[in-house]
Amino acid sequence: MKEQPPNGKDRRKASEEDPPQESPAPDDAPAEEPALSDLSDKQLLKKLLRYTEEFQLLGPDQSTAAMNRRVELTRLMRGVQDVRDAREPLIEVRVPRSVTGEPFQVGPRSFPPGQHTVRSSVAQYLLWMIAENQRIEMKRLEQHGREIDLGSIGGRARVATISRDRGEDEWTGRGR
Repeated sequence: MKEQPPNGKDRRKASEEDPPQESPAPDDAPAEEPALSDLSDKQLLKKLLRYTEEFQLLGPDQSTAAMNRRVELTRLMRGVQDVRDAREPLIEVRVPRSVTGEPFQVGPRSFPPGQHTVRSSVAQYLLWMIAENQRIEMKRLEQHGREIDLGSIGGRARVATISRDRGEDEWTGRGR
Protein backbone atom coordinates (compact mmCIF):
# COMPACT_ATOMS: atom_id res chain seq x y z
CA MET A 1 0.00 0.00 0.00
CA LYS A 2 1.23 3.46 -0.89
CA GLU A 3 1.91 5.87 1.89
CA GLN A 4 -0.33 8.93 1.65
CA PRO A 5 0.85 12.35 2.77
CA PRO A 6 -0.89 13.81 5.84
CA ASN A 7 -3.26 16.01 3.80
CA GLY A 8 -4.56 13.01 1.86
CA LYS A 9 -3.31 14.16 -1.54
CA ASP A 10 -1.03 12.19 -3.76
CA ARG A 11 2.05 14.32 -4.47
CA ARG A 12 3.31 12.72 -7.65
CA LYS A 13 4.65 14.92 -10.41
CA ALA A 14 2.94 15.05 -13.78
CA SER A 15 5.80 13.07 -15.31
CA GLU A 16 5.29 10.30 -12.77
CA GLU A 17 1.58 9.95 -13.53
CA ASP A 18 0.23 6.99 -15.42
CA PRO A 19 0.51 7.50 -19.18
CA PRO A 20 -2.75 8.72 -20.73
CA GLN A 21 -4.92 6.01 -22.15
CA GLU A 22 -4.75 5.81 -25.89
CA SER A 23 -7.80 6.93 -27.81
CA PRO A 24 -9.71 4.17 -29.57
CA ALA A 25 -8.68 3.23 -33.04
CA PRO A 26 -10.31 5.24 -35.86
CA ASP A 27 -12.24 2.13 -36.91
CA ASP A 28 -13.93 1.93 -33.51
CA ALA A 29 -14.82 5.65 -33.36
CA PRO A 30 -18.37 6.62 -34.35
CA ALA A 31 -18.59 8.35 -37.69
CA GLU A 32 -18.90 12.12 -37.24
CA GLU A 33 -22.10 13.59 -38.59
CA PRO A 34 -21.68 16.17 -41.33
CA ALA A 35 -22.38 19.80 -40.48
CA LEU A 36 -26.01 20.84 -40.85
CA SER A 37 -25.06 23.29 -43.59
CA ASP A 38 -23.65 20.38 -45.65
CA LEU A 39 -26.95 18.46 -45.62
CA SER A 40 -29.54 18.73 -48.37
CA ASP A 41 -32.99 20.17 -47.71
CA LYS A 42 -34.47 16.68 -47.77
CA GLN A 43 -31.94 15.40 -45.23
CA LEU A 44 -32.58 18.40 -42.98
CA LEU A 45 -36.32 17.76 -43.09
CA LYS A 46 -35.77 14.08 -42.30
CA LYS A 47 -33.56 14.98 -39.35
CA LEU A 48 -36.09 17.54 -38.09
CA LEU A 49 -38.92 15.00 -38.32
CA ARG A 50 -36.83 12.42 -36.45
CA TYR A 51 -36.08 14.90 -33.65
CA THR A 52 -39.73 15.98 -33.51
CA GLU A 53 -40.95 12.40 -33.26
CA GLU A 54 -38.51 11.63 -30.44
CA PHE A 55 -39.53 14.83 -28.66
CA GLN A 56 -43.22 13.83 -28.86
CA LEU A 57 -42.47 10.31 -27.59
CA LEU A 58 -40.71 11.80 -24.56
CA GLY A 59 -43.65 14.12 -23.84
CA PRO A 60 -45.42 12.12 -21.12
CA ASP A 61 -42.14 11.05 -19.44
CA GLN A 62 -41.33 13.40 -16.53
CA SER A 63 -37.99 11.88 -15.52
CA THR A 64 -34.89 14.06 -15.36
CA ALA A 65 -33.23 12.18 -18.20
CA ALA A 66 -36.27 12.67 -20.44
CA MET A 67 -36.46 16.39 -19.65
CA ASN A 68 -32.73 16.79 -20.37
CA ARG A 69 -33.16 14.97 -23.67
CA ARG A 70 -36.13 17.21 -24.58
CA VAL A 71 -33.98 20.28 -23.91
CA GLU A 72 -31.24 18.81 -26.10
CA LEU A 73 -33.74 17.95 -28.84
CA THR A 74 -35.16 21.48 -28.70
CA ARG A 75 -31.67 22.88 -29.32
CA LEU A 76 -31.07 20.42 -32.17
CA MET A 77 -34.44 21.21 -33.79
CA ARG A 78 -33.79 24.95 -33.49
CA GLY A 79 -30.40 24.49 -35.20
CA VAL A 80 -31.92 22.48 -38.06
CA GLN A 81 -34.76 24.98 -38.47
CA ASP A 82 -32.31 27.91 -38.49
CA VAL A 83 -30.39 26.29 -41.36
CA ARG A 84 -33.64 25.64 -43.26
CA ASP A 85 -34.77 29.24 -42.68
CA ALA A 86 -31.46 30.63 -43.90
CA ARG A 87 -31.87 28.75 -47.18
CA GLU A 88 -35.34 30.17 -47.86
CA PRO A 89 -35.52 32.98 -50.39
CA LEU A 90 -36.61 36.45 -49.31
CA ILE A 91 -39.92 37.64 -50.76
CA GLU A 92 -41.47 41.09 -50.77
CA VAL A 93 -45.11 41.13 -49.69
CA ARG A 94 -47.56 44.05 -49.83
CA VAL A 95 -49.77 43.86 -46.77
CA PRO A 96 -53.17 45.61 -47.05
CA ARG A 97 -55.10 47.05 -44.13
CA SER A 98 -56.97 44.33 -42.26
CA VAL A 99 -60.72 44.53 -41.80
CA THR A 100 -60.36 45.37 -38.12
CA GLY A 101 -57.50 47.79 -38.71
CA GLU A 102 -55.15 45.71 -36.58
CA PRO A 103 -51.79 44.65 -38.05
CA PHE A 104 -51.39 41.00 -39.05
CA GLN A 105 -49.40 38.93 -36.52
CA VAL A 106 -47.12 36.03 -37.41
CA GLY A 107 -45.44 34.80 -34.26
CA PRO A 108 -43.87 37.75 -32.47
CA ARG A 109 -43.70 39.88 -35.64
CA SER A 110 -46.33 42.44 -36.50
CA PHE A 111 -47.14 43.40 -40.11
CA PRO A 112 -48.93 46.74 -40.48
CA PRO A 113 -50.07 47.82 -43.96
CA GLY A 114 -47.20 48.36 -46.39
CA GLN A 115 -44.29 46.51 -48.05
CA HIS A 116 -42.46 43.84 -46.03
CA THR A 117 -39.53 41.59 -46.98
CA VAL A 118 -39.89 38.17 -45.35
CA ARG A 119 -38.83 34.54 -45.82
CA SER A 120 -40.99 32.49 -48.18
CA SER A 121 -42.59 30.37 -45.42
CA VAL A 122 -43.61 33.51 -43.49
CA ALA A 123 -44.86 35.05 -46.75
CA GLN A 124 -47.01 31.97 -47.45
CA TYR A 125 -48.62 32.16 -44.03
CA LEU A 126 -49.04 35.93 -44.18
CA LEU A 127 -50.69 35.76 -47.61
CA TRP A 128 -53.02 33.01 -46.36
CA MET A 129 -54.01 35.23 -43.40
CA ILE A 130 -54.67 38.16 -45.75
CA ALA A 131 -56.77 35.98 -48.07
CA GLU A 132 -58.80 34.58 -45.16
CA ASN A 133 -59.33 38.07 -43.78
CA GLN A 134 -60.62 39.27 -47.15
CA ARG A 135 -62.77 36.15 -47.68
CA ILE A 136 -64.46 36.58 -44.30
CA GLU A 137 -65.09 40.26 -45.01
CA MET A 138 -66.60 39.48 -48.43
CA LYS A 139 -68.84 36.84 -46.86
CA ARG A 140 -69.97 39.37 -44.26
CA LEU A 141 -70.83 41.85 -47.02
CA GLU A 142 -72.77 39.21 -49.01
CA GLN A 143 -76.16 40.01 -47.58
CA HIS A 144 -79.21 39.37 -49.70
CA GLY A 145 -81.17 42.47 -48.65
CA ARG A 146 -80.64 46.11 -49.49
CA GLU A 147 -78.87 46.83 -46.23
CA ILE A 148 -75.20 45.97 -46.25
CA ASP A 149 -73.32 46.58 -43.06
CA LEU A 150 -70.06 48.30 -43.97
CA GLY A 151 -69.29 49.35 -40.44
CA SER A 152 -68.42 52.94 -39.57
CA ILE A 153 -66.99 53.64 -43.03
CA GLY A 154 -70.22 52.41 -44.61
CA GLY A 155 -72.28 54.62 -42.32
CA ARG A 156 -70.34 57.71 -43.32
CA ALA A 157 -70.56 56.76 -47.01
CA ARG A 158 -74.34 56.25 -46.72
CA VAL A 159 -74.79 59.67 -45.11
CA ALA A 160 -72.65 61.27 -47.83
CA THR A 161 -74.71 59.53 -50.55
CA ILE A 162 -78.02 60.62 -49.03
CA SER A 163 -76.83 64.21 -48.78
CA ARG A 164 -75.94 64.17 -52.50
CA ASP A 165 -79.15 62.37 -53.54
CA ARG A 166 -81.14 64.13 -56.22
CA GLY A 167 -83.93 61.52 -56.42
CA GLU A 168 -82.91 60.22 -59.84
CA ASP A 169 -82.51 56.53 -59.07
CA GLU A 170 -85.19 54.01 -58.09
CA TRP A 171 -83.57 53.13 -54.75
CA THR A 172 -84.34 56.44 -53.11
CA GLY A 173 -87.78 55.30 -52.01
CA ARG A 174 -89.60 58.08 -53.89
CA GLY A 175 -90.59 55.91 -56.80
CA ARG A 176 -91.43 57.22 -60.25
